[in-house]
Amino acid sequence: MNDHISRRYNKDIEDLRNKVLAMGGLVESQLSEAIVAIVSGDSELGLQVARDDYKVNNLEVNIDEECGRILATRAPAAGDLRLIVAIIKTITDLERIGDEAEKIGFLASKLAAMDRPPDSYRELKTLGNHVLHMVRDAMNAFARLDA
Repeated sequence: MNDHISRRYNKDIEDLRNKVLAMGGLVESQLSEAIVAIVSGDSELGLQVARDDYKVNNLEVNIDEECGRILATRAPAAGDLRLIVAIIKTITDLERIGDEAEKIGFLASKLAAMDRPPDSYRELKTLGNHVLHMVRDAMNAFARLDA
């Protein structure tokens, strides 16, 4: 990240990065809990994941507004502009992943009410762990500012 004359600008950019990382952590948590809910048949956990989707949505709106404010007031150039554009794209994708976790949560709640053998959805655990690993890798790359 570029070092600017304005400490406030540097702080704004760093705060943006931290908010994106927090959003990524929340999405990882939501996904993980949704997977546990569907595999274990935990209706309450599934509903909790679905109810908590608003947190991810609120973070996306907040970060997007902050990006807009920085673009309008600071007119970032070069690396900072690329970072802000990447943040805008990243939060959109994270919000979509959060929406999918919400859907899985609702589905887990519905499936929990059905009679099924104990290990019916164990394959989903493996698939879900692959997805979690990909999200975690993407967030780690973002944290390192590594393309």
